[in-house]
This record gives sequence, C-alpha cells and structure tokens, in this order.
Amino acid sequence: MPMNIIKYTIIPACLASAFAASSAAQEGKGCPTNVIVSSSPPMPCIDGATGGLDLAPTAAYAWQTFIALNWPASGTGRGTPDANASFGEVDRPLVWETLRAKVETYPGNGAAGQAPHGVTLDAKNNPTNGPDFGFDDAPLYVYQPAATQTKDGLIPACPNQASVSGPAWLPLDETTQIGNNQTFAGAAPATDPKGFNSQPQLIRYAVKMNKTAYQNIVANRFWYRDMTRDIGTGTAPIDIAVANGTAAVQAARQAGQLPSNPATPFVNLAPQNDDTAVLTKSAWRPLSATEMTSGRFRTTTVRYYEQTAGTKQPCYREDVWGLVGMHVITYTRGVPWVIWSTFEQADNILTSDGKPTEDTNGTPLVPAPTAATTPALTSDPTQLAPVVTAQGPYCTSPGSRLFFRENPNFPGLPSGGNICLDSRWHALPDNMVAANKTAHAAITNANPSSVWQYYKLINVQPTPIDITGIGPSAVSTPASYYLSNSVIETDYSLGNFTGDLVKGVPSNVVQTSTGAATKAASAKAGATADAKTADPKTAEYYNTLLMPFQSNGLGFLRQPIRMGGCAGCHAYSAGTGRDFSFSIGQNVLKPDPVDAFAMPPAMLSNAMR
Repeated sequence: MPMNIIKYTIIPACLASAFAASSAAQEGKGCPTNVIVSSSPPMPCIDGATGGLDLAPTAAYAWQTFIALNWPASGTGRGTPDANASFGEVDRPLVWETLRAKVETYPGNGAAGQAPHGVTLDAKNNPTNGPDFGFDDAPLYVYQPAATQTKDGLIPACPNQASVSGPAWLPLDETTQIGNNQTFAGAAPATDPKGFNSQPQLIRYAVKMNKTAYQNIVANRFWYRDMTRDIGTGTAPIDIAVANGTAAVQAARQAGQLPSNPATPFVNLAPQNDDTAVLTKSAWRPLSATEMTSGRFRTTTVRYYEQTAGTKQPCYREDVWGLVGMHVITYTRGVPWVIWSTFEQADNILTSDGKPTEDTNGTPLVPAPTAATTPALTSDPTQLAPVVTAQGPYCTSPGSRLFFRENPNFPGLPSGGNICLDSRWHALPDNMVAANKTAHAAITNANPSSVWQYYKLINVQPTPIDITGIGPSAVSTPASYYLSNSVIETDYSLGNFTGDLVKGVPSNVVQTSTGAATKAASAKAGATADAKTADPKTAEYYNTLLMPFQSNGLGFLRQPIRMGGCAGCHAYSAGTGRDFSFSIGQNVLKPDPVDAFAMPPAMLSNAMR
C-alpha cells in the first residue's frame, strides 16, 4: 500500500544563530539582502509568513558566512578569527582552513579506545576533556595502518619531498566526486615541472568541520563504527544511532505516516544551543604561472597524496595550489533543516581557447552552447536502470576547458573518454547575479585588492522543495533545485541530480515488487499515494522524509518530497540515519589514489554507495 502524503503544521519560529554567538529572533518579512564584511558570523532570517528561508536573503547569509569563514585566522585556536585583521589578507591561514579535517574526526584507526587526536578517554572509553575535546590540537592525519601499509597510519613523505615542520592545514585526500567521476582542469599545467604530481590537472578535495560539529561527534562517541559489519548493524554508538534513524524512517514509510523522532541515540548535527555546526568541502588544483600571479585565486600550501613508485603505498607531498570551489553546509537549532550554499572561483568554466564564459558575478559572456558538454549527454530518470548516453564522439581536445572522466565500474556511465564542460548545467539566475554584485561591491569597498572579488556564489538551497514546486519563486528556481558546483558536481548525474543514484545514474522511480505490490515493499521503497507511473511495478521515488527535529517550523511543507541537487543527494544519508552527512560513520582509511577507478567503488573513502 503506497504511503499517504500528509500535511502537518508546526508553529513557525525564527531563531537565527551565529557560529558561537547568541541568537536573535527576526520573525516576519523584509529579511535583509545586504552583505556586511565582518569576521562575525551572520544570522539567517526566516520568512515569518511561511517558516522557510527565501533565496535572496539566504544568498546574503551565504555570502556573509563565506566572508566570516575566509577571515584570517587568529593563530590562537582553530577556527578562531583575528578580528583586528583585514578581510582579504592572504599571508596566513583562514578560519575555515584551520578547522578539523574529516580524517581528524573520523580517523582511519578509530576504535572504542582510539579516539581522534586530542581526546582523552577514561577506563570505559568515554571522553573526559570536554567540552572542547582537544579540538585545538595541531593537525595530525591518521589513516588505517593496514590500508596505508604503515605501522601507525601516518603517511610518509614522498621521495624528495622537502621536510615540513608540521602538516599543511588542508589534506586533499579525496580525488573523485562521490565515486562517480574525476574532474580535470585544462587550464592547469599538463605536466608538473617538478616531476612530482602525476596528474597536475586533477582537482582534489578536502572536507572540514568546525568545533560545534566536532564536539557533537566526540561527545556522542560517533568517531568510530564496527568496521567488520555494514554500518547500522554493529554495536558501536554510531551503529546504534544509524539503526535508530533508519528504523524511524522505514516505520513511517510502512505505516503511511510522518515519522516521529528516532529512539535515542540518533544523529542530530544541529546544536542544542545557539551555535552553528559548519561543514565544508573544498576543491583545489595546481595553477599555471599566469594564474599564480593573477591575484584572482586564494593560494595556500596543501597536502596531496601520490603513490611511492612501484608500490601501492601512499606518500604525501606539499605544494601551493589554488582554491577553485567550496561547499558550505550549516546546521542550526532554530532554522529548519540544513542551509546549503556553494561558491566557485570566477574563471572555472572557460572556452577551449581560455576565454571566460561568465563574468565574476555569473553573467554569461558567450552565447549559450547547444549542450552543456562535448559530447552532449542525455538520460531518462523514469527508468529503473537508467544510463547516461553520449551523443557523439568524446572530447579529444579539451584545451582550457574543464573535463571529466566517468567511473568505468558503473556500466550506465559513458566512460570511453574525456567529456568537456562547455557551460554549467544550470545558469546562475538573476537573483544570484544580483547577490554577487552586492557582495563584490562590499568586498572591494573594504579592500579593493581582495582576492574574494574573484569568487562567486553559485546558488543556495535553504528550503526543501518537491520537484513540483520548482520556481521561479521566492524560495526556488531550477538552478537552486539542482544545486551543483562545476568543480565538485561536474558530471551529468551530479549536475542534474534527482531521486537516487542507481550505479551512478539518477533514477526517479523504484521497483515496488516483482509481482503484486505489498504494503511493506511499496512503502519501504518510498512509494506514495500519488506516485503512480505507467509501469504498475514501479512508483515515483520520494527521497526526502524529514523527521520533526529536521523540519522545525516548516508549517507549509507537505511530505515526503522529491528533492534535487546537493540536498537531494544527501537525502540518502538522512534516510539512513546520518542527518544529511555522508561523513558520519565513514572513517577515512586512506587517501583516494590518483587512479581511483582502478579499484571497486566501495573501496573509495568518499564513495556514496
């Protein structure tokens, strides 16, 4: 029996929270859209008429969050700004760069008695040095000894790597986009003049979290799981929490009702005080000599990983690279669900001869191509086992363009050659262009030479929207619904995400049964009362079912919904008890290798499934 769609009402509340400051209520319309250059984190403003967050003021909130995160760090504590510094100073680490890396929170050797570095445990393996739990410890990247072929999980330097006094703040230990593809920048050097980087055009990634998120994970002992069993089936605290969250969602689907909050413990990344939990994912690459001296890129020392010649053992190198993209995800107590925003360096999408396709605000500079990629790509998400089809020959001459290579382990992806990006999948709408103009004016007024005038907000996802509710409206546009970043979600599947990934390809339908549908089979699959399709054995897939703690104040929302873009993709982790975070329960065993697709997808540290 399909699941009913039920409308529910909760009294809207407006609670706007800073990263570590008190909150203030701003109920009502007229949320501000101006951008203030400040080291103090902003407060999101809720529309009192709906309980949601409109796109325009959320764009301003995203920009002010981005500015606060990119403020020069104080050097006296990780994630702490130097309030006396000027925004745009580039000769020292930034606030977000000094946050905890994913491997520092979910270490590869994590176990009941092996906590993240800086944490002290008692005889029963409970952390004792709260509330900070050693967050400010100097960076230390400990992977799994067996996976890295080391005694202690500390990866050695590559041959001829200069000695370092301590690890770089940014360990780029992901080389794929959730296991779907790898992305390359044709504008980057084709070969490393030093002879060290085996793939200098490959874009690599780092995941970070702030103290509020870290404290939550450590206090609940979520830093490890039973690695001998599937997540949610072991006895570690995170396994129990994931099982509780999954059970709550499944019970609601099978009963045709909205879910209750899970049994305790469960994963809830929103703080119970007025702080904000922040997660970031950043994209980096080597720069050409021209780019390095252009003043248009944030550059800093990163740690990246290669393999020792003739072996599979990873080794590290450090070099100065450029920031090309950044996701920011925030959780607060009083704001409904999660706020998603994504930024890019202004020159990411170039023509083959190196001309920008957009200006710094996101306004197109060249006519729109007939297709976003060469070759053009198509897919049908109404199929149970969809494929992405290349319409023409592969791209043999990327020039300065971005290009990607799909995972050959997924037969539904076109993996026979390079696919070049000629434009973004969804152009920036006018409201985002306007937000960028406002932010850039504020930034250059504060510092005319600031590098951050060459970064732009691509879009935000502040309010859950079903596919039938795509705007244009105050809360949704096609570009916000399909939120993606050209260097973090480059391929067709991630740039046009809806439903679920079936071997790397989006599908909006599920199989209800092999014969006569049953209540349990249909509801567990996510079928709903109005989800009929032409095939009686399939139903439309509703990927997002919010629990009460995730939907506080969303009185207008009808559930479940079919969400797209970043939020829709992360709904998989929410449906499996991990509150929209793929990092939960994923200890980083080792850095992804450069040739990541030479191994099964399940072995990748950042693979979605």
